[in-house]
Amino acid sequence: MKQQFEKALKSYASFLKEVEEISPMNDEETKAKQAIKSYLFLRKANIIMQKGDIERGRQLMNKASEEAEKSENPLMIGRSKLGLGVFLGSTGSFDEAERLLKEALSMFKKGKNYDSLQSVGWCLLNLGGLYGKMEKYNEANESLSQAIGTLKEIENWVGVATAFELRAKANQARGHIKLANEDFCQAIEFYEKQGMKEKADTVRDSIVEKP
Repeated sequence: MKQQFEKALKSYASFLKEVEEISPMNDEETKAKQAIKSYLFLRKANIIMQKGDIERGRQLMNKASEEAEKSENPLMIGRSKLGLGVFLGSTGSFDEAERLLKEALSMFKKGKNYDSLQSVGWCLLNLGGLYGKMEKYNEANESLSQAIGTLKEIENWVGVATAFELRAKANQARGHIKLANEDFCQAIEFYEKQGMKEKADTVRDSIVEKP
C-alpha cells in the first residue's frame, strides 16, 4: 500500500507540474486550469492524510478550495468543501463539517449530469454519517434515505449499500432494532451484488436479535 501511495503522489506531482506550465489563452482556459489544479490538490491531500500527515493534508485541501473558488466551477467547489467537511468530521469538528457538507450539497445540486448526481448522493451519505456521529438520528435517517434514492437512480450500488449500512447503525443506536436489521440486510444484498463478500460478512455480524 505504501508503494502505491508513493506512486500516486509522484503521478499527481507530475500532473501538477504539467498543468502549471500551461499558459491559458483566455478566461475560460484559466478557469479550467484552476479546476484541474483543485482536483489534483484534493487527490494529493486525501493520500497524504491516509498516510497520517494530517497537517500537510489540510494545507493541500485549503489550496484545493482556493483553486476551486477561483475556477467558479460548482462541481469542483463542492468537491473541495466535501473533502474538507469529511476531514473535519473525522477530527470531531462537527459543526464546521456540517456547514461545509451543506454548502457542498448546494453546489452539487446546481448540476444535472451523472457526476453531479453522484456527488449529491455521496454528500448526503457523508452528511448522514456525520449526523449519526452527532447523535442527530432523525436528520441522519432523512439524509441517508435521500442518499439511497439518489444513488439508486444512478445505480451506484456501493453507495447504496453504504447508505443502508449507515442508516442501520443510526437506527440501531436509537434502539430501532427491527428497522436496523432490515437495513443491514439491504446493505448485505447490495454489497454481495458488487462481489464484496468480506464486507457483506462484516455487516452480517452487526445484525442482532430483538431483545
